[in-house]
Amino acid sequence: MNLSHLLFFFCLLLLVSQVKSTDDMIEETCKTCASKSTIFDYNFCMSSLNNSPVSPPPPTLLPTDLSFLALTPMLQALDNATATASTIQQLMSEGGGFEDDVYGRACLRDCLELYEDAAERLEEAVRVFVSREEKETVKVMVSAAMEAATTCETGFMERDGGDGGGAMTWTSPVGGENYKLFELGQIAICVINMISSPVTSMSL
Repeated sequence: MNLSHLLFFFCLLLLVSQVKSTDDMIEETCKTCASKSTIFDYNFCMSSLNNSPVSPPPPTLLPTDLSFLALTPMLQALDNATATASTIQQLMSEGGGFEDDVYGRACLRDCLELYEDAAERLEEAVRVFVSREEKETVKVMVSAAMEAATTCETGFMERDGGDGGGAMTWTSPVGGENYKLFELGQIAICVINMISSPVTSMSL
């Protein structure tokens, strides 16, 4: 076997090892986060971290670095917030289905403001995390975005006939987006806490 073949197989071995290492870290991260919260969605975590929007990783971050795993859900949350704001605008436009729904339009207006603010906060959170890694500041910004999703969903859940005593039979048109934003925020904050902890259950 000549030198070029040896180099090829060596590089291939490194690549396979790197992928396995990344997969292991993602699984361990999601398991650790799920063990800390009864509302944490392990399967959602696995799916999200295995579909990173960052390719290739920033030069200062490695794919097997926890910092990369924290950045991934923040970028996904930013995409979610931006896309959801656009969706809400479409729902509020002619043909969106809410032309004659006063309550629904009011909820959508509130959600639009919330999501536009969430997008700004998440964009700043990503910038701060990458440039200065001020973790506590980043967590506050991500938490605010999660609160936006919760507040948006709560507005729709309160639609019960106006007296506060009826049964909720109306479904939020952005319920799935609210859920995703909240879960992505959970993942990001959990990983940031793992980075900040002097002792972690993972072998880095």
